[in-house]
Amino acid sequence: MQTRSALATLLPALVGALVRGEAPARERVPLDAPPIVLLHGFGTSSRVLAPLARHLCRELRRPVVRCSLGGALPVHLGDVRRTARRVHEEIERLAACSRFDYVDVVGHSLGGLVAAYLLKRLDRGRRIRRVVTLGTPHRGTPFSLVGVLLLGLVSRAVWQMVPGAPLLRELAALPVPEGSELLALGSDADGVVPQAFASLLPAPRQSNSRVSDLGHVDFLVSRRSFRFVEAALA
Repeated sequence: MQTRSALATLLPALVGALVRGEAPARERVPLDAPPIVLLHGFGTSSRVLAPLARHLCRELRRPVVRCSLGGALPVHLGDVRRTARRVHEEIERLAACSRFDYVDVVGHSLGGLVAAYLLKRLDRGRRIRRVVTLGTPHRGTPFSLVGVLLLGLVSRAVWQMVPGAPLLRELAALPVPEGSELLALGSDADGVVPQAFASLLPAPRQSNSRVSDLGHVDFLVSRRSFRFVEAALA
């Protein structure tokens, strides 16, 4: 029942994003502070991150960049590694035209896997100070089995969320670079990525937190979720 309910919740967002299309968006605040990069999840667009972006801009007074992970597509279905490389290039472009000491990255759901790969494999602590993930399938998710049936022929990413997938084993084995942190927030009410699957393995410089009564999509609209991110990046 949870899987069916979660699918019913996510499908409208997927269809809506396909119809509307998407473009990268930067919130209008002075670029005099380290930027925050927001990464959306599977089958959605960066539009879903607008409420969190507004909150962080207002409370932290930092520039926020919402990256569109889909490339030529309006939504993200593609390979996590390739997507992380695109985000890495975007951060390097930001660094070339702005002066900042570091950048923080926040990823929802699959966007958190992109952020973790970006930190551990590509950036390796060069620019990224902290990564915060919200409802991210660090250990995969049973829901991905439904995704494989529906989208397995067109999406690489859905296979990468299957529990035990090579990407997940690679990320679990890679250390968080010294000087950086990886923080994961999960919820006991998340029907898409249950709390146990959203948890990182015990390792230096990475930690888990838990919130109650937030569904998978609630991470994108809940003040409790926003306050967690705000405190983590303050």
